[in-house]
Amino acid sequence: MPVRFAEVVRALPRHAHALPRRTVRESQRWRLLEAVVEATARAGYAETTVADVIAVAGVSRKTFYEHFADKEAVFLAAYEVVADRVIAALVATGAAHADADARRTAQVERFLAILDRDRAAARVFMVDVLGAGPVALRRRAVVNQRFAETVFGDASVPAIRRDAVVGGVNQVVAASLLAFRSQSLMRLAEPLAAFVRAALV
Repeated sequence: MPVRFAEVVRALPRHAHALPRRTVRESQRWRLLEAVVEATARAGYAETTVADVIAVAGVSRKTFYEHFADKEAVFLAAYEVVADRVIAALVATGAAHADADARRTAQVERFLAILDRDRAAARVFMVDVLGAGPVALRRRAVVNQRFAETVFGDASVPAIRRDAVVGGVNQVVAASLLAFRSQSLMRLAEPLAAFVRAALV
């Protein structure tokens, strides 16, 4: 399962002295990515400020702008990291199953398990990206295409049906994150897996 942002950050050095500049910069960048996820999960994208991100990351404003041009840039960078990890996990899960139905069921379960494990990242990935502006929506559309290709790439599923299925899964998961914050997303695994498999019928 992909490593959580927080776990990556804890593994990075916190003290700049006696460390190569590249190591320091890498640590700073990861702390900022973790911080924008945490800050956005708390307040939503619109209400989150660069000051919030800096406060959570424990870096200076100057350091922030050495890495990112603005709030949108750091948010999109974090979104891309989450997306890449989710897609990579789904590819790996799919490779472990020869049967198509079993593969898609396992991929849905893995998707939900990843989001369930890090609810802050899940909210950013599934909910806050919707209000982060046109660039974020275009990035999301690309990610949805990658998701669809990962799940349906071996089947002759019309593009519109494929997009509808991915959109439906996204909608159900996003709504659940907002309405049932304390409940596990894994309760959605069986009905969503059935929905995905039904797209092939």
